[in-house]
Amino acid sequence: MSLYKQLWLAILALLTAVFSVSFLVTTVSAKAYLEQQLSLKNADNATALALSLTQQGADKVLMELTLSAQFDTGHYELIELSDPEGNPILRRAHEQPADGAPAWFIKLVPIEVEPGIATVQAGWRQAGTLLLRSHSRFAYRELWQNTLMLAVVFLLAGLAAGIIGKALLRRILRPLDDVIGQAEAIAQRRFITIAEPGTREFRQIVAAMNNLSNHVKTMLGQEARRLQKWQREAHIDSVTGLTRREPFLGELEAHLDSDDVNAAGCLCLVRIAALRGLNLSYGRKATDAMLHDIGAALNSLVVQHNDWSVCRLNGSDFALLAAHELDAREVGHAVRHAVEIPLEDHGMAQDTAVHVVVTAYEHRETPTGLLTRLDGALVAAQGEERSSVTLAHAGEIAAKPVRQQMEIWREMIEQGLRENRFSLAHFPLHDRDGQLLHRESPARLEWHGEHLTAGQFLPWLNRLGLSAELDRQVVDLAMTAIAADGEPVAVNLTVAAVADGAFLDWLEQTLTRQYTLCEKLWLELPESLAFRHLDHFKRLSARVKFHGAHMGIDHMGHQIAELGQLHDVGLDYLKVDARFVRNIHDNPGNQTLLRTLCTLGHSIGVRMLAEGVQNEAEWQALRELGMDGATGPAIR
Repeated sequence: MSLYKQLWLAILALLTAVFSVSFLVTTVSAKAYLEQQLSLKNADNATALALSLTQQGADKVLMELTLSAQFDTGHYELIELSDPEGNPILRRAHEQPADGAPAWFIKLVPIEVEPGIATVQAGWRQAGTLLLRSHSRFAYRELWQNTLMLAVVFLLAGLAAGIIGKALLRRILRPLDDVIGQAEAIAQRRFITIAEPGTREFRQIVAAMNNLSNHVKTMLGQEARRLQKWQREAHIDSVTGLTRREPFLGELEAHLDSDDVNAAGCLCLVRIAALRGLNLSYGRKATDAMLHDIGAALNSLVVQHNDWSVCRLNGSDFALLAAHELDAREVGHAVRHAVEIPLEDHGMAQDTAVHVVVTAYEHRETPTGLLTRLDGALVAAQGEERSSVTLAHAGEIAAKPVRQQMEIWREMIEQGLRENRFSLAHFPLHDRDGQLLHRESPARLEWHGEHLTAGQFLPWLNRLGLSAELDRQVVDLAMTAIAADGEPVAVNLTVAAVADGAFLDWLEQTLTRQYTLCEKLWLELPESLAFRHLDHFKRLSARVKFHGAHMGIDHMGHQIAELGQLHDVGLDYLKVDARFVRNIHDNPGNQTLLRTLCTLGHSIGVRMLAEGVQNEAEWQALRELGMDGATGPAIR
């Protein structure tokens, strides 16, 4: 039984007890008062009637006539005249039961009145004794009417007390709804804080839960900063502040193997010609300062595009990875401009040239193939003395201008949406014991007998503004797959999931309509989108969780410093990016990172999953580090 109902019952019981006692005391007091008044009236009437009979000379005939006349008025229940020896001379009595009130009331509240007694004189001689008792029906009528009036008053007072009590209870218990909401949020791994109410008991509970939420938030923030610091020390070049070669190549390989929007984009290679000559001419300190500023400029460029990353490959070479960026020429010129500004600021631009080569990459290409293509173009570009931007194309479509490529992809995607050519591929994600958690289900587009991967069409689909339509089809396909075989399905959502309010309304209607399938639906967003649209992501997660579906983040690990912001989202799982999983059994640095990340995730009740597991050695190492599940070629 709810606290609200218990308080209402307590109030009703208290009001009933108070009204009952008041009713009883009032009724008893009124009864006593009426009995007293009737007794006085009996005594007065008996005295007055006896005096009248005495003045008549105590004549027996006159006394009988007078007493009969008095009885016939109907005001008396009993008139009795006795001689001095106690023998009755005259008796008039009302034999019918008392009336004026219901019989049960008369029986429950009997009125017992002392009769009035007076002596009738004949001169100096006693002629008789007069006993008189007034009729009680008037008293019963008065007592019954008073009782009814009291009952009505008490009823009205009770209704008024109930209305006022209801309003007061709502006001008093209003903080309880917030407390319940906070407790439910914590149970859903959303560590939120609320304002402390004025009620002392509620304030103590809220303060305790706020302390818990703040502790979790602080702990997440501290651990995230510690992980970021360690990650920077292990992966960052000390001179330029850019990522080192090994982690960058691991990220590139993970992108090429992925099956989402990151599987297509541009890779850019930058070489500063005659760097050794700059060292000799300007000194190592000045050259390092220039390289530091180049690193800052490239990092600034990356900050403007959350999905880009940059590294220092060696002394004079830099590489930039522009995930799902389609215009290679635009990327190349942006990189060249960013590098030339520090050279000009340090007065070195006239003594060197900046050679930039850029190529578009696609799903399933290899890092070796890409770098070989770029190296060949770079060797050719070095023949020029001036700075240059060179495009190294691969494939017929990639060689076309971006506008022309966009028109080709628009036709393919719009036709695919119209004709329902999109489908889902299914890959298992197992837990530590080898049991299926869900099926990873990336989208596929059927075109001329070939199934294009998500990495091939997603960058163009986002640029064409058709993300919401694909998300709707993907969710519908997932629901159909769940209904067909009952297996849980995980699908990736695009930027429309957090940027398109109409899609969010559609998703809620769909989940409401197919509520029986929701518990087997797993939805996930890339880390970059989740943090870029954090408020919208929280709203999406809340609606998804309300319907019993699962919500998670994939490609986790690139924005560890932001991890503390997830304390109130209520996620079900975090899926670590394949970059950190690759060769984890031989990488002590990433082992430390993932072990700490798993401990952190488990402390707030989140499943930790790994993507892109290539072999059993990686999967064994991940289990030892605390991962709860994994997907990839090694998972069958």
